Amino acid sequence: MKKPKVLILTTNYGNGHLQAARALEEQFTLKKNAHVVVKDIYQETNPRLHEFTKKLYLKSFTKGGGQLYRFFYYGSQEISKRKLPIHFPYGYTELSKIITKEQPDAIINTFPIQTVQYFLSKTNRTIPTYHVITDYCLHYSWIHPKTDKYFVATPLLESQLMDRGIDKRKIVVSGIPVRNQFQQTYSLPYLIDKYQVNKNLKTILLIAGAHGVSKEISYICENLERDEKVQILIVCGNNKQLYEQLQYKFQHEKHIQVFGYVSDMAELLQLAACVVTKPGGITLTEAMVKNVPIVLLKATPGQEKENALFFQSNGAAISFEKTEHLVKGLNRLVLNHTKLQEMKASLDSIHVPNAAETIVGHVLQTYWQQVQTHKSLQIN
Repeated sequence: MKKPKVLILTTNYGNGHLQAARALEEQFTLKKNAHVVVKDIYQETNPRLHEFTKKLYLKSFTKGGGQLYRFFYYGSQEISKRKLPIHFPYGYTELSKIITKEQPDAIINTFPIQTVQYFLSKTNRTIPTYHVITDYCLHYSWIHPKTDKYFVATPLLESQLMDRGIDKRKIVVSGIPVRNQFQQTYSLPYLIDKYQVNKNLKTILLIAGAHGVSKEISYICENLERDEKVQILIVCGNNKQLYEQLQYKFQHEKHIQVFGYVSDMAELLQLAACVVTKPGGITLTEAMVKNVPIVLLKATPGQEKENALFFQSNGAAISFEKTEHLVKGLNRLVLNHTKLQEMKASLDSIHVPNAAETIVGHVLQTYWQQVQTHKSLQIN
């Protein structure tokens, strides 16, 4: 019997949308009953423009850029909220080529790509389309009448979609998909040996982000290294300059290790007593799946801020606006067993497990139901 072709559309503004796409691709591959194609539609449409807009996105992590992004995020939220017609054909030609070539039986968006809705409206094509919302807040750009199903992280998001008139039957509280490695439990002696950490010290994991935009990392490490009870693992992501600076600066510090981009983040999380990170939806989910208490610093206005508020309000993260306050708070937190356990329990309470498996299961079930319906109609 013919396997379905699934087209996953994403983009790499930050790393989260792409990681969610890869997590779904991985799950489809494990199931072995679908062909999967992952496309960064904006990269393929215009690589130069895409790189330029990515640089603009990264500027949102600066003080001035953050205010500009606040205006863009909440301004576009209000436009969508008022149900004003939005037509965004950018990428239409490239998407048409991809669909003509791949002939997908389903489309999954891990980014609110308006081009898909424009394509379906313009061509009158019927292709089941799914939105995987990769944050713990709702931006109304995700909402479109031609969306067959929404996969969301929390019951709160489900309620917000229903308040916007979305049928409950079109919403699944699935959680946010992460790669299979985060579902695994690794041998602690193996990890201690692999990363050469001291089993008698508390490990703090600092994540600068996929693009390494957290400039406060150096200051945090300088102050934490004075504490003889902790050791620090730093992930710089794709920021080679930050990686080289920290490598040079801490090359003689035996309790500080610096990494660039890592593919085994699940292992580092399992070693950590807590993780310091920006509140991106995927990073928060990865820490939650591994049940690691979360410390947040200076959330960027927009979805990061909304994500931070959700985790804080549920007792699953603590947040600091000033770096010096974070250092003091970290020193207290890693030695406070009771607080760490409370945060772990809070993470458990909001965790929706097996997100990738749930999403893939729904997509495949819908496809096979449609196949059976089509067969029945042919027989009759």
